[in-house]
Amino acid sequence: MPTPTNILYFKTSAELRQWFEKNHDHVQEQWIGYYKKNSGKPSITWQESVDQALCFGWIDGIRKSVDEGRYTIRFTPRKPTSNWSAINIKRVAELKKLGLMKKEGLALFENRDKRKSNLYSFEQRRNPAFSTTLLKMFKANKSAWKYFLSKPPSYQRMATWWVISAKQKETKLRRLQQLISDSEKRRTIPVLTRKK
Repeated sequence: MPTPTNILYFKTSAELRQWFEKNHDHVQEQWIGYYKKNSGKPSITWQESVDQALCFGWIDGIRKSVDEGRYTIRFTPRKPTSNWSAINIKRVAELKKLGLMKKEGLALFENRDKRKSNLYSFEQRRNPAFSTTLLKMFKANKSAWKYFLSKPPSYQRMATWWVISAKQKETKLRRLQQLISDSEKRRTIPVLTRKK
């Protein structure tokens, strides 16, 4: 498993976008650091970093803890053959409307294997289910599980698919942890929350 090196911290999404502008076409890996909310330090969020990565044709991967108040995630250029989840396809559409997508990100998106993406994103989404291990972890937090069950079936399906569609085990666990955390706080996950 890769060891985090040269971790960079960004206070705002704009700062990270500037970094991508200068480095997206020649850097092969970058660990991005995040301060947790209880640290009191300004920091971009995971969703903000994923959005910027999509714009420039990059993708998030492994997450590792730095210490009690920080964690880091490895970002790399997206491979032309990589799968596109329904969530990311939806995000790209929203980012295009906002005029944020760059030509590199758009090229990868437009040249994706649409048949493969459709199968990956929709056929398997009709009745997604957590593995026994993930379900046990979720149910261990009773208040989070209760809130999740109170949401519409459509949200439950999309949130479940968002978790289980991750290719890497670390990403699945990270997404489940976010779903549990947000559910415990009685709120929807950011990628499925409509902006007002």
